[in-house]
Amino acid sequence: MIQESFLYSTVTNVRKETLMGPLIKYTNRLILRVENESKAKQVLDLYLRNRLPFEQYEPTRPASFYTQDYHWSSLHREYIAYTMGTFLRYYIYLKDRPDKIIGAINFNIFRTSREPYAEIGYKIDALYQNRGIAYEACEAALYVLEHDYQIHRVDARIHPENIASITLATKLGFRPLQFEPQSANILGHYVDLMRYTKLLLSLIHI
Repeated sequence: MIQESFLYSTVTNVRKETLMGPLIKYTNRLILRVENESKAKQVLDLYLRNRLPFEQYEPTRPASFYTQDYHWSSLHREYIAYTMGTFLRYYIYLKDRPDKIIGAINFNIFRTSREPYAEIGYKIDALYQNRGIAYEACEAALYVLEHDYQIHRVDARIHPENIASITLATKLGFRPLQFEPQSANILGHYVDLMRYTKLLLSLIHI
């Protein structure tokens, strides 16, 4: 999975109006949905089912992370940030199993005087990997980011040993940009990351 940032953007929007994506996005096989506190148990279940694989490539968690109260508060903050146009997280469902969260894709959205950009993170339940679900979800979410949020560039910070995420990012059109030594604390150790970037070309004005 792509390295996930847990900071919600507090950068003031340059635009007066708030840009927001749709609450629900459909693909051929998937439902992508912004959720609120009512889904805290389902989100916790996703992390509990995937604790070992997720922790390999994500920042060290506090002990409270694996509680329903933690995810209630996190979902509450996420939804507020969504309404402010600074954060977007879609939880992923299969259309034929709409009651079970099988992953998530998120964007921290930054608006500066130079250019609007975002950082992407994602995760897929281990039982549903290698089925093209991550690609299908990312492709749909990137479309929302470009057309609803008018984002110019998307960055991904990936552990160099995370071959699956590097392969997916490359397939989505991301390219290596910058090596970031000792930039994330994972399992109690600081590790190197590589920053990848993708330009959303239709928004570039020549």
